[in-house]
Amino acid sequence: MWMAKQMSKQLIAMCTVALGAMYAAGYAVTAQSADKPVVGVPSGGSGTTSRNERPASTHTTNDTATAGNRETSRPKSTAKYIDGTYQGSGSDQIGTVVVSVIIRDGKIAQVEITQCDTHYPQSDIDPVLPNEVIAKQSADVDFVSGATLSSYAFAMAVQQALDQAQNPNDKG
Repeated sequence: MWMAKQMSKQLIAMCTVALGAMYAAGYAVTAQSADKPVVGVPSGGSGTTSRNERPASTHTTNDTATAGNRETSRPKSTAKYIDGTYQGSGSDQIGTVVVSVIIRDGKIAQVEITQCDTHYPQSDIDPVLPNEVIAKQSADVDFVSGATLSSYAFAMAVQQALDQAQNPNDKG
């Protein structure tokens, strides 16, 4: 009997230590990301999405390609973004937001939420956040109170699209 109680206490102690370690790791990651803007979220490339990964995305541009030649002709512009339509997606623990960003004349002209599979309705962030992206010309948006995680997923999606649209000739 004494042996069973002793093992039970050891098991409880080990579980407590394990839970404490997981909590501390989560706290460290959260505290670290709170110091950085959402626009700096690192990207992954595995095709699956977790909080810190982004799936591969597609985009279309106004580039021209010749048959048999994979080179594209892009203007040597100093605009921040290259004209075209770009998609991005952002996910967190409550779901996924997918956006389409249209760049016209080197600027963000339109942002549309094309898919919103979050716990809360799309109307909590749409049209507030898409309009803010256009006004600020940036994915660095103010999060909507009561829809913080949906706002985070939206900002990640927009940033992913803008990363694709980034003009390599931009010095800014």
